[in-house]
Amino acid sequence: MKRPTRSRAAPSSQGAKEATSAPPAAAQPFIPPYRPSWFDGLTAAVDRLPGPYWVAYALGLLIYLGLAAMARRTLSLEVVYTNSVPFYGFWLIHYLNRRAAASLEDFRPAFTGSESDLQEVRWRLTVLPAVPALAVTFAALLLGLASSLSWSRASPDWLLSRLDYYGSLVFGGLYAYHSVRQLRLVTSLFAGRARVDLHNVARLRSFSTLTAHTAIGMLLLLSGAVTLTSEMLTGIFLVGSLLFAGLAVLTFVLPLTGLSRRLAEVKAQDLADLARRWQATMTELYRLIDRGDLAAADRLNGTLAALERGRTAIERIPTWPWRPETLRGMVGALVLPIMIFIVQRVLGRLLG
Repeated sequence: MKRPTRSRAAPSSQGAKEATSAPPAAAQPFIPPYRPSWFDGLTAAVDRLPGPYWVAYALGLLIYLGLAAMARRTLSLEVVYTNSVPFYGFWLIHYLNRRAAASLEDFRPAFTGSESDLQEVRWRLTVLPAVPALAVTFAALLLGLASSLSWSRASPDWLLSRLDYYGSLVFGGLYAYHSVRQLRLVTSLFAGRARVDLHNVARLRSFSTLTAHTAIGMLLLLSGAVTLTSEMLTGIFLVGSLLFAGLAVLTFVLPLTGLSRRLAEVKAQDLADLARRWQATMTELYRLIDRGDLAAADRLNGTLAALERGRTAIERIPTWPWRPETLRGMVGALVLPIMIFIVQRVLGRLLG
């Protein structure tokens, strides 16, 4: 008897079972485009601590102030303010990274790239490159060392004040680099990876909170300087403070101007499309009237009314890229140091 042969084209039942039960290909793991900086290592360590992340910075400040008190340093409000600058600054950068990640998550429905693209954008927004961050840190430390080469007063109080000074310079350098880099990424994100829908702009305005908080963080430092070190705000220090406030405003405004232009372009296009439909409807209406079909012409009135309501609704949509409450908070933070400065000057003249 001839043994039946199995066709090579048809897989066996066991092979078919294995083919249908094979697991899907694993997703490609995310490969960071660059190594994280020393500061990101610090924030990662802080995030691993129990409790809210800001507690570590507050505790570090309290320990530092305790050491300053033990060194018989007078803890006036001005001293407390200057000592708090580096701790506040490093917390602020840490917070802005978290805020950037949250803003990107809110922006996600409007993102036009893939999931791997989104992961890369998240990495670039929240992680500093190792080499540039290290270069900025060394430059700040060299600047601090160059301006304090005298070691004749190497007392504990003097050493603490130098550490505070160096920490403030490192924060200033990292904050400037971090802010410029992060906000440029926001600008490029809107330019090439944003789906602009005029009727759903809430997602597009998610990064306005990030730009506002970046600027407000700078203005809070200025408010503290105006309140606690007002006698220094004369001459070049006053000019520097005004430039600092102007830089804060630019930090808030410039990264989102591209989004404002795109919203204005989409709004103009929608209005142009609506005008075209209005003209076509009016042409049809005149044709029906000329033909004497008044009943059909009357039915077009509903279409014209709908087009009119649509035009009114589109015209009322604002094209600014900021949420109203965010804009109010930014204005308040900008006005606060100005009001404090004016009140102090007025009171100083009245009280002699």
